[in-house]
Amino acid sequence: MLRNLYEGERLRARTSSQIIMPPVTINTDHFSLDVGGFAGFFGGDEAVSAMETVHLYRARRWTGWFNSPGSYSVGRHYGRLANSRFWDGMFPGAHIEPTTYIGLDGKSGPMYVASQSGTFLKQTGHLAYLLMQKCKDQRAVIVEGRKTRANKVTILDMPDIKFDAGTENSLTIHARDGFHKHIALIPIATSVATCILCAWGDDWYCFSLILLGILVNGISCFVIGSASIVLQSAASSKNAPPGDGMLMDGNHVIVVRGKEKNVLAITQGKFHLEYEPWVHAETNDEYAAIGFCSLLLVIQFLTQLLLIPQGKLFGQVMFLTSFAVSWAYNLFLSSMDGEYLQEEQLVQALTLSEDRMKTYKLGTRTAAAVFACLTLQPDCEHKDWGNRGFKPQEILRQFIPNDTHVWTVWREQVLEQMRNSKQGGLQSLDLEACGNRIAAFNDVDKSLLGDLLSDARTAYQQYLVLQVRSRSLIGSVSSSVVKTEA
Repeated sequence: MLRNLYEGERLRARTSSQIIMPPVTINTDHFSLDVGGFAGFFGGDEAVSAMETVHLYRARRWTGWFNSPGSYSVGRHYGRLANSRFWDGMFPGAHIEPTTYIGLDGKSGPMYVASQSGTFLKQTGHLAYLLMQKCKDQRAVIVEGRKTRANKVTILDMPDIKFDAGTENSLTIHARDGFHKHIALIPIATSVATCILCAWGDDWYCFSLILLGILVNGISCFVIGSASIVLQSAASSKNAPPGDGMLMDGNHVIVVRGKEKNVLAITQGKFHLEYEPWVHAETNDEYAAIGFCSLLLVIQFLTQLLLIPQGKLFGQVMFLTSFAVSWAYNLFLSSMDGEYLQEEQLVQALTLSEDRMKTYKLGTRTAAAVFACLTLQPDCEHKDWGNRGFKPQEILRQFIPNDTHVWTVWREQVLEQMRNSKQGGLQSLDLEACGNRIAAFNDVDKSLLGDLLSDARTAYQQYLVLQVRSRSLIGSVSSSVVKTEA
């Protein structure tokens, strides 16, 4: 019996060793990548953000000929600009002016206080905001002195703005050049190459869809980016006083000096997108061409959603490759700091060189107040300040509105020093010069007043250095002009 069991086991072992496993194969004829499900949604935020740079770079509107993802998101986003009953029904939502919608307007700027014209603006606009951010990032000259809470003061001498011919307050902004146009060749070449490979592989579905994406994205970039950025300023009177004043934002102040028409470009000017009549119908404020592009983008999404599953595996991989490279390029564009690009365009358009913008960092707010007040005083005798509208005490109050006895005496001493500035010396900024007005002060008040007067001396000394440099600069410019004429 044991022998029979042994023979049975040998027979089963021999039989199992002769069993041949069937080959494992992958039938790609029935395998499909579900690319269409995310074709219109993948990379939507990056595509919208990338489209916002179309006005900020030169030739950017000509570099959109690639199969970009996120067509549905872009179409829904920009469809709201069309502004008509037909387009509002298709792309519902509140209509917003394109300049604000794309991000070239809408920021609230700092408070502006004029030193001679009497203008007071509790809130300025987008251009003043950009200028303030630019000055905050500028390297500052450190002013030695007492330190509590540091304040920065930027001295900005506005150049004479050359507005466009035939206009009184419009200036066309030229987009800056950049290396983006060379990088754009990568997604363009990839989309064209994958499109050709799909045709070579006899996959006409994926060939058509990649070609459709190239054409729709290229047309949309061209139409949306066809506008020119124009700086629109407010009209000013030829007999207006100088526009000198202060832009105040917390611990940073910009002292703006120049003609009223030049200062208005900052305080009340704004960017505006000017489209051609074939894009923007001014009669009914309709952007039909942008609405048509948005419709094409939505149609592209629906077409890709339906037809991508009909393509072959190779074609679907090619389609996905073009999407991936285009998404990487959109990600590169969306990583650009749009505000920084606008700041650079504003500085370039107004020719604000570094010589015209100098930032100083003072250790206390009282020193900053005196320094700003000194740089704003008009070039005349102090008895003519009233005729010019210059009120230094009001400028000091914008920084420090305190009305205690100590602060009152301090303001009086600063004003006295400004009136006697041509006599030389800083005697008015000493405790001894206060006389009987501080007779009732205790030691704490005297110590505080001494510190405040010390801050004023620091500011005054820096102002004197600034004047010497300005005179030397004017002298060097004058001598160079004389040599040129000779």
